[in-house]
Amino acid sequence: MEKNDLVIRIAGHGGEGVISTGDFIASACARAGQEVYTFKTFPAEIKGGYAMYQVRTSPDRIYNPGDSFDILCAFNQEAYDLNRHLLVPGTVLVYDQTGDDFVPEIPPGVVAYPVPMSKMAKELKSYRSKNMVALGALSVLFRINEETLIAVLSDKFKKKGEEVLAFNLLAFHRGKALVADCPKKDPWFVPEAGAPKDVILISGNAGVGLGALLGKLEFFSAYPITPATEIAKYVATHLPKVGGVLIQAEDEIASLSQVLGASYAGKRAMTATSGPGLSLMSEMLGMAAMSETPVVVVDVQRGGPATGMPTKHEQSDLFLAVHGSHGDAPRIVLSVEDVSDCIHRTVDALNLADRYQCPVILLSDGSLAFSTQTVPTPKPEEIEIVERKRWDGEGEYQRYQWSEDGISPMADPGTPKAMHMATGLEHGPTGAPNYAPANHDRMQRKRFGKLETVADFIEPVEWDGEGPADVGIITWGSTIGVVREAVARLRREGIQVKGFYPKLMVPMPVEHYEAFASDCKKILVPEVNFQGQLSYMIRAETTITPIPFTQCGGVPFTPLQIMNKVKENLGWDVSLPQKK
Repeated sequence: MEKNDLVIRIAGHGGEGVISTGDFIASACARAGQEVYTFKTFPAEIKGGYAMYQVRTSPDRIYNPGDSFDILCAFNQEAYDLNRHLLVPGTVLVYDQTGDDFVPEIPPGVVAYPVPMSKMAKELKSYRSKNMVALGALSVLFRINEETLIAVLSDKFKKKGEEVLAFNLLAFHRGKALVADCPKKDPWFVPEAGAPKDVILISGNAGVGLGALLGKLEFFSAYPITPATEIAKYVATHLPKVGGVLIQAEDEIASLSQVLGASYAGKRAMTATSGPGLSLMSEMLGMAAMSETPVVVVDVQRGGPATGMPTKHEQSDLFLAVHGSHGDAPRIVLSVEDVSDCIHRTVDALNLADRYQCPVILLSDGSLAFSTQTVPTPKPEEIEIVERKRWDGEGEYQRYQWSEDGISPMADPGTPKAMHMATGLEHGPTGAPNYAPANHDRMQRKRFGKLETVADFIEPVEWDGEGPADVGIITWGSTIGVVREAVARLRREGIQVKGFYPKLMVPMPVEHYEAFASDCKKILVPEVNFQGQLSYMIRAETTITPIPFTQCGGVPFTPLQIMNKVKENLGWDVSLPQKK
């Protein structure tokens, strides 16, 4: 396969500037007109530990961070040791040449560039400048656009004063000088890009926050939790500018309670959390379903259960999102594929919550939360806003009156002649408590029945390929981007394969699943959890017998893993060399 991209991995100890180095490279490439997709991982402990930032850049569309790296920049021995198995012939190692405690063994076929980063930082009398030295060296070795790098550094450091900016630029240029005369021994360069594009470089969490603002969010309440906190930070920065209100609640139960109260008062309201917080919210999700109150909960999934792995990737909250409540509590569950989805599906979530007067759970994940991507700049004038059904003021107001579509008109507190009861008790059309068996059955049919048309108002799934296939792949969340690339590469090898990517998880669009699987010999379902949660739902809701493919090590799949699993199911021995 011809390669038209470059993957750079920076690795070291948390606190050495690994993450900021990756951010600078990603931003510079984006400003130069490149497509960018990043992945980062860092320790959950305050004491620090191994941190890694991977930047993939190309002039073409990118769907995931890549199989592995082309270039490893190792800040220390640990970074080298943890990535040693990925240093294969053709890859490049840039490492901190200390001259004593870190002397890596260079694997056969690997090109190595020793750069005395720490030594130079000490000469500059600031160990914290080590990452700027490394950045300068990388810019020369792999032709990272210097003009855009300088612009990015200026934007970052000029806020701290001219002296701080000047010092960091000095360290950057010293790093360049260290490798200025170094003979180039590898073929890797950042690919040439065209003219700058109308894009923004933004993380998944910031994308959710931006989507909320584009969706006319008016109230946000949350309790800080990794990896969702950056959503609240983004909203806190920007929501007050448009007259909205943000509250940091004392816990997750309080946050969703406040969101329910704001929504009852007529405001578009939302919260964001992760798995442990979503667990605590289950009672209030039942309240939202019973009272038919629009609310949006964004769940940025992380490794669990319990405290689990707070900064690591997983897709294991699907069961919780779908079934996490006492009693039969209807809700809509959406998932996001990439940063663009984080923006636009958040708008969808707010619209669907208001349209159907119910809780909507939007599933993101830890990998996507911190990843940054170049996405087309959103155009607010193209965003459709759906308002909740309002009472017209005619006749007797019944908050839960029967209607053909199951959706009853809402009236804000204080609306003349619209006094009504709103509790978590079962009720009749007026809101007054009613425990009659026939009434409870009818009300449950109303609450569930109104969701039957959800798939008519959003694109519930996406197909990748038509016609018969030896293997059909169904996947969800950020694993979709990995599968997209795997499917394209497999087709280039002549394998009949196609993909199916649900964005509406519940209500499950069963007919779409059945239609997709009807001409596939096998159905493979990759997902980053232990139980195969989507596979379980497919078996429960459809006639399909999927083949689960799961992993839960805290990292996403790679395209090569998906490709090899498809080939295994076709009877190939993937341990043998394969034709290109």
